[in-house]
Amino acid sequence: MEPLGLYRLNSLIKQTLSKHLPGALWVIAEIVDVREHQAGHCYLELVEKREGDDALIASSRATIWASAYRVLKPAFMAATGKPLQNGMKVLLEVAVTFHELYGHSLNVRNIDPSFTLGDLEQKKREVLARLTQEGVIDMNRELPFPALPKSVAVISSPTAAGYQDFIDQLRGNAAGYAFYTCLFPALMQGANSAASVIGALERVYDHLEHFDVVVIIRGGGAQTDLNSFDSYDLAANVAQFPLPVITGIGHERDESIVDRVAYKNVKTPTAVAEFLLEAFRVADAALAGRRDRFLSGVARVLREERQEQARRTFAFRQLTRSLLDRRRARLLLVSQKIGSLATLVARRQLDTLARLDARARGRLSLCLAGASARLEGLSGQARGKARQCLLSRKHFLELAETKIAFSDPRRVLERGFSITRVNGRALRDAAGIKSGDLVETELRDGRLLSEIKEIK
Repeated sequence: MEPLGLYRLNSLIKQTLSKHLPGALWVIAEIVDVREHQAGHCYLELVEKREGDDALIASSRATIWASAYRVLKPAFMAATGKPLQNGMKVLLEVAVTFHELYGHSLNVRNIDPSFTLGDLEQKKREVLARLTQEGVIDMNRELPFPALPKSVAVISSPTAAGYQDFIDQLRGNAAGYAFYTCLFPALMQGANSAASVIGALERVYDHLEHFDVVVIIRGGGAQTDLNSFDSYDLAANVAQFPLPVITGIGHERDESIVDRVAYKNVKTPTAVAEFLLEAFRVADAALAGRRDRFLSGVARVLREERQEQARRTFAFRQLTRSLLDRRRARLLLVSQKIGSLATLVARRQLDTLARLDARARGRLSLCLAGASARLEGLSGQARGKARQCLLSRKHFLELAETKIAFSDPRRVLERGFSITRVNGRALRDAAGIKSGDLVETELRDGRLLSEIKEIK
């Protein structure tokens, strides 16, 4: 056979391919290189790898001409949220071309984004399955969340609008809650963003004792900038970080893997700030509830003590009245007995005197006078002792009533004393009091509100 020139050989190959291959074929391949030409064309390097060891078993060049690329590019991004990029598996409709000078190439006419979506979703599932198998997927979500997350480590780009929105929302809160924030700068998009965020997490770890939580935020942007947040390495670092991690990536798509493993994920940086502020509002409400319950309990105890004091005062008065009545009855009985006894003695003496009257009137007169004196003395003593006993009991009752009156808090106020309170607490010393505190002073006939200017 006569030798062929190279051009003739390539022409035969071109004719054979045109004759035996259909006009278009659907081909599955992996992109290893993407280059956009300034004229609007897109050049691809496609490969197929062997399963198991990823060894290359085929490669080919492919071209998407500008007329087709203007349509295919936005349609693919709208469906997948990503541009054509290295490492992506694609299903392409191609026409096989062969040029005598440039050799074999594929002319891309169409791209099926559903195939790529399935591959991307499969990769996400594989990452999630790996994290689950390693037992780390829920580690961060199981951490205890601080009641007051005051110290916040922020991982973001310092120039991102979302970062400034987060700071403004946090520091401009109406309640005046105070936060300490420290920025750990990182790239939030691009091929190196995952490694940059991991580096920022490592820097936060070096100062772990200074922070309560970590937030990872970025402003709104193209969904194509978010690929790094599906990275296994970044997700594993977030999942195993010893502080709660809150993400606010600033997008509305399905959650990324980093969102899934973080303690809490919200849509925007301002929503992250609101989440932190809500923790303060919840703690504030709980504190207000405890304060209300405390004040209510104090009021109840005071009310019960007043009622008990009134009951005891009434019981004491009843007891003293009963005691006085019994003492009066006994004194009356004693007085009656003394009178009867005196009468009986006098009668006996008179009888004796009458019998002796005949024998000794003078002596009778003397005896009668002595007996009469003794009777007067006994009667006086009896009346004196009775009067003294009554006065002693009366004085005892007056002292008891005086003590009761002096124990009344209103009497203490009427004597010129006052009760000073700060924040509802009665002051006994100057501990815990500071300038600017409001003081309430309760007097006999009103209350005074004052402000502390100086403490000496």
